[in-house]
Amino acid sequence: MDSLLIIDIPDFLVEYEADVQYGYSSERSKGNLRSVLEKASRGYCMYCYRRIVVDGIGTGHLEHAVEKDYSPKLEQCVPNIGIACSKCNLSYKKKEQQSRIIPDDEIQIFEEGNCKLNCTVPCSKYLRIKSVYLKNRTAHIILQPGGVWGEDSGNPLRLQYDVLQSKFQPSNKYEYSEQEIEFIEDHIRRFRLNGEREKTKQLTAFLKDTIDHEGFYTNMEYNHYIVELFVNRLEGKTREEILKICESLYIKAVMKFQGQ
Repeated sequence: MDSLLIIDIPDFLVEYEADVQYGYSSERSKGNLRSVLEKASRGYCMYCYRRIVVDGIGTGHLEHAVEKDYSPKLEQCVPNIGIACSKCNLSYKKKEQQSRIIPDDEIQIFEEGNCKLNCTVPCSKYLRIKSVYLKNRTAHIILQPGGVWGEDSGNPLRLQYDVLQSKFQPSNKYEYSEQEIEFIEDHIRRFRLNGEREKTKQLTAFLKDTIDHEGFYTNMEYNHYIVELFVNRLEGKTREEILKICESLYIKAVMKFQGQ
């Protein structure tokens, strides 16, 4: 049971195909990019983990990790583009954007790089400007795709989900400095992952549905990546074991809700 109570959130890693053109300059290249990003994110927002592909139809926005306003090259830089829901892209991530400063000389270094359009591998110039961007306190964002590595520990900055507490927190799989923990917690606050109004109740809904169906899964599309990750943890267990686990966790979830 203990292994089910903490769910690790993986980075979103994109597998670009060599013979496909990706980009931001045409509808065709945008469509290809959208498709490969939706596959990498499994149809969820790369920041809040809510579903952005419903019944095969995508509603996500192509989102520039380091905002494209700094340089025209960032607009076309394929490794700089992820996919997110409209709320994360147009509201949460944009908050305090005007306070994120990249010095002109750093922008010039990036723009002087020999960038190739439609390149799918992050070059050293891009990694440099991304690093400068992240030094802004208002840019403490675990940028996707690919994630962010801590400068102190060298470890990937990742989240995990505490099932019993129904909350996101810094991963306990890695040793982080105080500054890196603060970075991750800033990310959690920015996207309101633990906000009372925003926090997901989809896992509780899944538990109840599975109990009602005596340990069998329904065909319901749940609106959060956490449910899919939790189901993956149940792989290999019998229907009786699944039912017992869901009953135990659902009772605890209800008790926690009533105690609030």
